[in-house]
Amino acid sequence: MDPLPPPVPGTAVRVLATTDLGFALVPMTTSHGLGGTPAGVAALLDRERRRRPTVWLDAGDLTVGPVEALLGRRPWDEVTGLPIDAAAAGNHDFDDGLPASPPGFPLLCANADAGLAPCALIDTGAGGLGVIGLTNPWIHEFTGAPRPYDDGTERVTAHARGLRAAGARWVVAVVHDGVAWWPADGDRPVHTRADRLAALVRPWLAQVDLVLGGHTPAGWAGAVDGVPVAHPFAFASTVLVADLLDDPASAVVRGSYPVPPERPAARTEAVEALDEAAARVVARLDHTWLTRTGARHYLPDLVATALRRATGADAALVPPGKHGTQAPLDGAVGALCAGDVTALDVTRVFGTRAAPLVVRLRGDEFRRLLDFHDRCADPRNAGADDLWWNWCRMPAGRDSTRESPATVAVMPSVLPQLTAWLGRDLDTEPGDTPAVDALARLLSR
Repeated sequence: MDPLPPPVPGTAVRVLATTDLGFALVPMTTSHGLGGTPAGVAALLDRERRRRPTVWLDAGDLTVGPVEALLGRRPWDEVTGLPIDAAAAGNHDFDDGLPASPPGFPLLCANADAGLAPCALIDTGAGGLGVIGLTNPWIHEFTGAPRPYDDGTERVTAHARGLRAAGARWVVAVVHDGVAWWPADGDRPVHTRADRLAALVRPWLAQVDLVLGGHTPAGWAGAVDGVPVAHPFAFASTVLVADLLDDPASAVVRGSYPVPPERPAARTEAVEALDEAAARVVARLDHTWLTRTGARHYLPDLVATALRRATGADAALVPPGKHGTQAPLDGAVGALCAGDVTALDVTRVFGTRAAPLVVRLRGDEFRRLLDFHDRCADPRNAGADDLWWNWCRMPAGRDSTRESPATVAVMPSVLPQLTAWLGRDLDTEPGDTPAVDALARLLSR
């Protein structure tokens, strides 16, 4: 059976789109089975290219994932070897400073001064394809990258017109942002709300034929003002398929399709590190822990217990979006599955070797932090869709030994948000046990 659908009549070029590859170089366990891999996307690309012109576009966050925690570096060498035609710069691509475009394909950023090309013209063999890359509109909040341009709409419009003047038959915008999503009840795994994404792209939408998004882990496909807009599920779990039609020039989104769990052909240092961690069993679980609202065993609460015990703090607070291991095909953004738990499974929960911090609190600040987070994360609160950090609409994990804790353990990446939520500078003490080790120790008891 063909893994991807047949082309729409009149198709000249097929587009395969991915986002947030999570650098799942080897197949990794998820709550819904083995996840896909970049090698699996490359296999689909090769299959399609034997039949028709096909390009691979990515919406950014190319190297985020467990490899950095295992090796102490980002796997840019492995990215260079992928047959991607063009990618937008994601927020995590700026974590180590302003990124360079990898050899082999352009990394694009048209809406911020990142030293990257804003757009590219790809020769598909069936007509020129113009690609405009846009990083996340809150890139300056996620990282130390420059604030996006104030005149972004004018710039995208000018780039689109320039690409068409240079021979582009189609123009595609690739944006590192996506729809709001949250776990669903009933038959559908997730609900989505596209208002924020629509507002972001609408000012320049008439200049392009297709918008491909990313950043938020759940997939979505639809249209805004008649122009197709869509993004796949993250971490190479699915690939979004779109067909570019020749006459008249237009695009049709076919949907998201599973990526096979192919292993890479090369035995790189990163692959060996992942394999070694996957072979090392650290615990065995009788049931699965999920980051999914309503889960009987809620993974963020387990992480909170590990942080509190490792630091001796009175309490711990865990925003669930900081601890994802998978795309939410079943509404879960993270999981530790029943059975053997490996060092790789635990590493993926954090993606870092950092130790937690202990933050000193006053009065009822712990309750205030939980109330504020959960009020914003409540999917019924559409007014919170625009908050840059609020992509994971689930309750915070928590563990406490006191009604009004004087100290709370958090991961370092959470500290800026706590500071903003409480509106004051916070006194902290560093923990001495990496969080990944603290969780492995808790599970092994």
